[in-house]
Amino acid sequence: MSSSKRISISIQPVNYADVHACAQITANAFAVDPHTIVKNLGQEPYDMYGIIRSMFLGTLHRRRQIWVKAVDEETGEIIGHAGWAFPRADEALVPRKGPVDDESAAKDLRDKTGNASQRKNDGPVEHKTGGEKKKREGGEEDSIDRLKALEDRDMEHWQTNIIPKDKPCMLITGLHVPISHQSRGVGSALLRHGNAIADKLGLTIWVHSSHQAYEAYRKAGFEAVRVLDLDLDEWAPRAPMDHEEVMGVKGSGKWGRYIIRYMKREPAKQAS
Repeated sequence: MSSSKRISISIQPVNYADVHACAQITANAFAVDPHTIVKNLGQEPYDMYGIIRSMFLGTLHRRRQIWVKAVDEETGEIIGHAGWAFPRADEALVPRKGPVDDESAAKDLRDKTGNASQRKNDGPVEHKTGGEKKKREGGEEDSIDRLKALEDRDMEHWQTNIIPKDKPCMLITGLHVPISHQSRGVGSALLRHGNAIADKLGLTIWVHSSHQAYEAYRKAGFEAVRVLDLDLDEWAPRAPMDHEEVMGVKGSGKWGRYIIRYMKREPAKQAS
């Protein structure tokens, strides 16, 4: 359960040594997301920790990518992280501060015998969900395969037809805060950091928002330009168990509705 107490936060660049903590924060967040839980009922559950770890290792060195962490100034604990890509932007203008260490510091520290629910989760919203994979040998597509394919097509439409191809912009490539630190200003601080960069450079920010993150993005100046409204019960192969998170009321036997929103924020005009 999260506290309502505000904390002093420092926004710092992510180092390779931080990859484990950031990947674990994300894996834990998706482990209690009903949309992710339903998608993990398919034939090929996700290793969320592994997906996020690989994403960091594949992008921390890029000139058009910024990753930052939110650090509790009192304890030194990482209590959130966020990333922005800068497609088509002038590399010289991207205010990137790269890692101070190298990839050898990115240790995979997860407990190999730990709770599988923290290791089999959906990937970040901006990545493919896996629905484009060919049918497995000797198998058939199930409802979860079809759900992943639907989301992949919708994502591709957003990337191809909605985001302008001829203009530099920013894309939020991830933003996660532990449940224990939500509603304490961490997510807002991370969003303000990215918004300030966008305003300075005059760039539009785009994000593929989860159902739960919508209100935070709206308060930060984002507006929805496209939605994908999912009735999770139409796709789930079974009803939720008593201990599983749902979008509606626990005990109702329903997973509920989950709305993915594609959002954008226009840069604020700079005072002359």
